[in-house]
Order: sequence, then structure tokens, then C-alpha cells
Amino acid sequence: MKNTYYNGWILFLVLCFVNALLAFSFNYLFVSDILYYQTYGEQLALSRIDKMLEFSKKWEWLGYISMPIILFIRVAFVSLCLYIGIFFVEIDLKLSKLFKIALLSEFVYFLSGFAKLIVFIFFKEISTLNDLQFTPFSLLNIFDKDVIDPLFVPPLGMLNIFTVAYFLVLAWLLKDLINEEKEDPSQKYGGALKLVVTSYGSGLLLWVVLGMFLTLNLN
Repeated sequence: MKNTYYNGWILFLVLCFVNALLAFSFNYLFVSDILYYQTYGEQLALSRIDKMLEFSKKWEWLGYISMPIILFIRVAFVSLCLYIGIFFVEIDLKLSKLFKIALLSEFVYFLSGFAKLIVFIFFKEISTLNDLQFTPFSLLNIFDKDVIDPLFVPPLGMLNIFTVAYFLVLAWLLKDLINEEKEDPSQKYGGALKLVVTSYGSGLLLWVVLGMFLTLNLN
């Protein structure tokens, strides 16, 4: 048990570091004053853009500080969804171990961020801040963003090859974890994938719908 917690925190710190490194790379390489003026120049007065830049630079550190909190919430959400799912199929697994496999699966999203960085460096030109919403290999890239309702941009961006890979990796790790805990290891990959889709998939769908609902009402 002690080793599980210890290794889990090491994974958590490593993920915090690589996510912060990716965020710093994007900010350093692509986010500039010119990008703000190109994005809002036709919509806002220059004095207003200057204030936005000042505010952004003043509170930039807050984005890095909040990363561990956001990561913890995301991984805890995945772990809790899995825990609820396996409870109904009467499999006994500790939440701490589910938290660990959720952390391991998060490296898929690091690959997504790294792929995005490579695309921006070598293949895609960034002319406005909206271009930073690009997600490699996503359903969003099939459509013209100018004609899509902004409400549907996040869910379409979420439907990408890395999200699929996340589900597959999470199912693989869950299968190994279940078999490790059983005296008679008989859990198949298909069954584990079904558990992930019905538990975490349902939770993710509810989260997306809630996000769209709040966005619609706040706007």
C-alpha cells in the first residue's frame, strides 16, 4: 500500500512537470503581443488589448500553479468513475490503485500535447489565439471553425485519436490490475474496455453535456 501511494505521487509530480514544460513551450514559442493584436485588433480598442496583455502577463504564473490542481481533479474524476463502475460488477479494487492507472494513462495526453507542439513548429502557421485550439487528429479538423457554433468546438476537439488511445490504454491497465488482484486471473481485455466505456465514458459524456449547458446559459 505504501509503495502504491509513493509511486503514485512520483507519477503525479512527473506529470505536473511535463505539463508545465509543455505549457511554457507553447507560451514561449507562440503566444506573443502581436498575436493578441491580430486576434482582437478588429474587435477591441488598442487600449483594451494593452490591458488584456498586462493582465495576462501579471497572472501568467497562476496558470502554472493551477496545473497540479486541474490534473488532480481530472485523474480523481477518472478514478471515481472507474470505482463506481467496478462496484456494480462486484470487483474489489482500491481507489488508490485506480488513481495510479489513471495517472499512467495521462501520459497519452502528454503525447497529444507534444504532437500539437510539433505540428505548430513545423506544419501549421498561427495567426490568432484561436489557432491554438487546434487538436491533432481530431474530428474538429474536418469542419470549418468559422461556421461551427463555438458551443460545439470543445466536444468536437475532444473526439480525437488520443482520446481513443486513452480509453484503450486505461482498459489495458485496468485488465492487468484486475488480474493482479484476483487469485484466478481471468479478466479479458474486451471486458475491461467495456468497463472503461460504461463507467468513465458515461462520466465524460455527462461532463461534456454539463459544460455545454453552462456555456449556453452563461452566454
